[in-house]
Amino acid sequence: MALQAYSLASGSSGNAILVRDDNSAVLIDAGIGIRRLTAALLQAQLNPADLSAILITHEHSDHTAGALRMARRYGTPIVANASTLEAIPEADTVPTRVIDVGSELLIDDLMIRSFPVSHDAACPVGYTIEGHGSAVTSATDTGILTPRIRAEAANAGLLIIESNHDPEMLVTGPYPAYLKRRIAGDKGHLSNDTAAALLIDLAESERELSVWLAHLSKTNNTPAIALSTAQYLLWTCSGAPLNIEVALRDIPSLHWRQPQTPLQLSLFQPNARTS
Repeated sequence: MALQAYSLASGSSGNAILVRDDNSAVLIDAGIGIRRLTAALLQAQLNPADLSAILITHEHSDHTAGALRMARRYGTPIVANASTLEAIPEADTVPTRVIDVGSELLIDDLMIRSFPVSHDAACPVGYTIEGHGSAVTSATDTGILTPRIRAEAANAGLLIIESNHDPEMLVTGPYPAYLKRRIAGDKGHLSNDTAAALLIDLAESERELSVWLAHLSKTNNTPAIALSTAQYLLWTCSGAPLNIEVALRDIPSLHWRQPQTPLQLSLFQPNARTS
């Protein structure tokens, strides 16, 4: 058996990460419509009815847009802390399970652990999913790198970390001043430089690690800028390479399989043949 992860969507227009092994499958967020989400799961060779749980990081619509409909259609429980569940309209009409912040929950063969992040939501969290001797850690929608985020990242086989904006693009871009302050604030979003600083620290351990840069801004960032910033700062500061990829905004894009490296999935390309 092996732990696997798929990026189904990553950005302000919607987020969904699938983590699975041979017997279990969970979503981290379901922030895209049910049609797109169902199609992406099927292309990842998973029947949506076989989902074990939908883990919600926080209540913003780009993380919850498809969650309630998925839960109603397939009976999949929504898993989140009590404050987040209370902040999601009509969450009490579908199956739910509570996971307290900082606690663990066993779902089938996967151990789920939540940890706090810093964002302008009721009780935002990231998740680490452990199984088969490896772990996937996802930390997006956070304005700062907390000690707990660093600790979870240090033990991950795959780290999914926010790299939301290029600071110069944000400052000179079209957003109003209040929104720029929100994004750059402690309860906003991580910049490319801050994400890269975490990778520099992780590279010092000299262990094998795959990284997905996630939740990129459409207006204040590009995949090329995010990737080049991380690679350049990592090379100049440590000289140690990490396997870094960028999760695309609106389409499924990456697949990681323990202990293999993440690959851009031809599976998700139009007219591609699958095996």
